[in-house]
Amino acid sequence: MIENRQMPDYSRLVGALNSIGLDLGASEIHGVICGLVCAGTIQSHIDWMTALFEDWPQEDLLAREAREMIGELYYISRDQIGNDDLTFMPYLPDDTQPISARAKALSEWCEGYLYGLGMSSITDQQLEGDAREALQDITHFTRLDYESLESGEATEQAYAELQEFLKVVTLLIWGDLAKVRELDHGEE
Repeated sequence: MIENRQMPDYSRLVGALNSIGLDLGASEIHGVICGLVCAGTIQSHIDWMTALFEDWPQEDLLAREAREMIGELYYISRDQIGNDDLTFMPYLPDDTQPISARAKALSEWCEGYLYGLGMSSITDQQLEGDAREALQDITHFTRLDYESLESGEATEQAYAELQEFLKVVTLLIWGDLAKVRELDHGEE
């Protein structure tokens, strides 16, 4: 377990990803990681990271920085999701960013999360009740109309509620997939 480690700085990771021209955002990458963690597929994480950076040589310093930050993101997220201390939160831009940018990142996080579960062959049929319904809600959030959002207290409140919802349902799905992790991967 990683004690008292903080997530990599969001802006710094975005800069690292942009500097190497990677066509994935920081929130989407975190969503993929969270989906893989919930499914318990370590090998899928390794395969995904290898494929993500296959176009950059090991010696490329910019790619190495991005790879290391994504590795940190993985280990910290894995520990947060697997812990009972409820410190997990989706990795999203801070509140100084416009609501449209934050909502876009939230939508991308949801896309990544579904992709991570899908890479691990997790389907909604493996989930029960609330977790299955939550997965359907996450699918709807991938289609957020973030460009037409207007700034304001109601929009900020709705965004905060969506963040909290994603936190709760990620932990719910993690718990729901415990049996799948045990049977398929020998992990919990």
